[in-house]
Amino acid sequence: MEDRNQIWGPYLAVKQQERNTAELYYMVKNNRVSPYLELQADDLYGNRYDGNFSKLDVNPYIRFFAVFDSLLTPDDLGYDEFNQALSDILLHYLADLDLKLGMCKQDFYIGFLVKDIEEGAVGSQDGLKEFKGTEKREIAKWLLSFYRTGDSVFCLSKAAKKLLPSCEILVRESEEFVFHMREPWNEQTEKRLLFLIQVFLPLSASYTIHWVETYGVVGYEETMRLESFVLA
Repeated sequence: MEDRNQIWGPYLAVKQQERNTAELYYMVKNNRVSPYLELQADDLYGNRYDGNFSKLDVNPYIRFFAVFDSLLTPDDLGYDEFNQALSDILLHYLADLDLKLGMCKQDFYIGFLVKDIEEGAVGSQDGLKEFKGTEKREIAKWLLSFYRTGDSVFCLSKAAKKLLPSCEILVRESEEFVFHMREPWNEQTEKRLLFLIQVFLPLSASYTIHWVETYGVVGYEETMRLESFVLA
């Protein structure tokens, strides 16, 4: 079954877009279930979503028969509006529960770290706004790895490789970090890089940033091209 056909599919998509999950409204009225279960549709959602959805027709009997059987009766008892509101609340709760049950300890730790980062636990947040929600989780994932291993260079390299593909990190004489950005300078990229440096490097670490071109660094053969770089 496709992820988008799971109860948590649209719910997760909304969270990844950093939108309020209250924008997602589950409808069950338009997907009234036949009393003959063998005639039920095989899909949880009566309509597909494309990322810009606001309402979803749901067949709650696909997985949640025990929850909704007594709530959604074929008879019109005059509580239609109440039933719709209650169904929406229940389906939000079930989607959130499904999503969390599929998470491991690391997912929870990463979520806590993202919250700490957003609250300024790692310092200035000036560059944080340049990262999307999924990118913040990537930072938190490698920050968690750094807490576990103490290897700031490795974790910074992994985070930079994912979030700044044009960045190459060189270590000069085991003291100075050289960040070679293989692209022209732009303010947004610089803010992203400086934020990663702030998160992973010790305050005492020295570093330089080079855009497009850099000097040759001993121990890195790819930088030692004659007539192009100054030896350092």
